[in-house]
Formats: sequence, C-alpha cells, structure tokens
Amino acid sequence: MTNAKYHKSASKDVRPFFEAATLEEALDGAQIRLFENQPFTDATSFIVEEQEVSRLLLRVKPSLNEATLAAGSISRSKLVLAITVVNPFLKKTELVHKASLAKASLDEIAIGAEVLERLGGGSNITVEVVLCLAAALNREAGKPFMHGHWLSKKTFDLRPPKPAEDFGVEPMEDAGWKAMGYPPKTLYHVEYFGYVNETANKDRPIAKVYVHSDVYKKLAADNLPKVSRPMMAFLAAEIPCQILAASFDDWRNAETIEPRSPLSAFLKRIDKIQPCNLQQLKQLVSQPGMPKLRAILHTDQQSVRQVAEA
Repeated sequence: MTNAKYHKSASKDVRPFFEAATLEEALDGAQIRLFENQPFTDATSFIVEEQEVSRLLLRVKPSLNEATLAAGSISRSKLVLAITVVNPFLKKTELVHKASLAKASLDEIAIGAEVLERLGGGSNITVEVVLCLAAALNREAGKPFMHGHWLSKKTFDLRPPKPAEDFGVEPMEDAGWKAMGYPPKTLYHVEYFGYVNETANKDRPIAKVYVHSDVYKKLAADNLPKVSRPMMAFLAAEIPCQILAASFDDWRNAETIEPRSPLSAFLKRIDKIQPCNLQQLKQLVSQPGMPKLRAILHTDQQSVRQVAEA
C-alpha cells in the first residue's frame, strides 16, 4: 500500500465567500513603480540593492477592473480601496491610503518617504493593495459580512539581496539566558555552527543569533527610527565580528576562499570600505579585540550617521 503525497503548488488564501468570488480578480491589473521615471509594472517581486534604497519613490496604480466590479454581487458603494505597507521583520504595518469606491476609481497613489523611513527604509517591505468592505453587512452564507473583510488583494514584495552570510535571529527571555549560563540581561549572543568557507546553503545556516527579548520587542514595536535604526546598525556590524572570530580556526590556514561561501560575502563587504584580501582579513581578525575590523564594519553600516540622526 502506498501513501499518497500531496503538496501545495501555489500559495493562495482560501476564501469562503463564493458569492463574491468574481471580485477576487478586481485587482489583478494593479501595478507599482519603484523609482522616478520608471514605468509601472505588474510584477510582484523585486530585489532592492542597498544603494537603491534612497532612490525609492513608490507609487501604486490600482487599475481596478470596472467590468469585474460591475458584475460583482456587492455594490461599489459598499467597498473601499486600502493600501498598506508592511515590514515583516519589524512586524509593523502602515495604512497609506483608504478611499471609498462610491466615486470614480483612483489613478495613482504615492507612498511617501516618511512611511518608508518608519518601516526601516523600504528595502524589506510588502505593499498590499486591498479591496474590502467599507462597513459590516448582514450575515449571509457565502458572502463577506465583517467590516474590513477583503475581497480582492494584490501584494508587491520588496526585498534586499539575500546575503550568503545570512543567519537566523531569535529572541531570548531572561530564563533562557540563565539556562545558557549567561547573565539574564545579555544583549546578544552568536552561536557559530560552521561551514563559513563552504558553498552557502539555505538549509545549512552558519550561525544563529540570540537577542534579548526586550530589545527584540522594542525593535519590532518602535514607531520611530531613533532607537531601532542605530541598534540594528550596531548589531549588523558586531555580529559578523563574532562570527569571523568564532570561525577563525576553520579558515586560518586556508589559501583560497570558496567564491560562493559566507566568508567570501564577508570579505566583499569589507573590501567595499577598505581594500582587503584573504591575508589582510586574517590580520584583521588576529588583532586583539579586532578594532580595525569593527571600525570597517561599523562604517559599512553607517553607524555614526544612524546615531547622529536619531
């Protein structure tokens, strides 16, 4: 006897509103523009390089399908168009726009730079264009009824390039730190696994980072960049130092670097600030306290600017 194996071929929300199913296609034509003088596109996934973040000028064109709206079982007077922007890492959402469809369809909606600033800059966000109920309706089988129930949605994902030195970050409570033999208010700890000079593999992380849960929650909930951005810049510089120090025995005697390895990615990051080869990297890591390496990595994260502008 064999066991049948099932797998999901595509990610899709299951909606029980079969009476309003025709409206699900109302936003299929929605488009986005990332930069000024760039054409609108209906693509839904984008990689935003670090140097491009400051150039982001997001505009969304809902492009509502009028024929679909007219054929729907819910009148447009009972619908609103909402646009939200979400940072999945910070777990923060901004409502950018909300407008009734009782009037003419909207053309373009700008997503201001101040919104991106509050969400960490704009390189790791999801823009959602949603058609939803303007007010609660009487409950009927197969129909939406709750205020805010969405009937059609299109999302646009903006993500930074996935670095080869990527690693997981987990919050840790006081009790967890004590169990590990650390003081209960430890800020962070890096647990190095290995493989730093081997081809990167998403199923084989090189390290795991633990951050105190109080700090993790603050970074996720802080509505102002004055705390979150300097702290994230600090951690983004310090964590690679810890990994390079912990892994040094693995590559101390290496004569070459695997081109697709996390170590190669670290070296490229350092080389952007100050020319550096493998031998020079060994010298940087060998210095007690690694002061020059820390200086380079903090420069890469623009730590001074992050603190000065907070």
